[in-house]
Amino acid sequence: MKQVGLTISGNRYNINLDDDFADFVYRDLKEAGVELFKDNKPDALLRAYLRLAKQATSYESEIEMLIETLEGI
Repeated sequence: MKQVGLTISGNRYNINLDDDFADFVYRDLKEAGVELFKDNKPDALLRAYLRLAKQATSYESEIEMLIETLEGI
């Protein structure tokens, strides 16, 4: 378990996550422009969430297309 911490509008939030998932969260937050050891505005976290939501929607569409392709075989 690793502790993931994030500061938003002066409040620090910490949570324990499995090691691999914690590494993913830190990497994804960095890529989204969220500062891991500095204060963040709420809009930075919202942008990070929307980035992941867009990826999830894209993955769902790709999975549906693959299922349709496999069903046609």
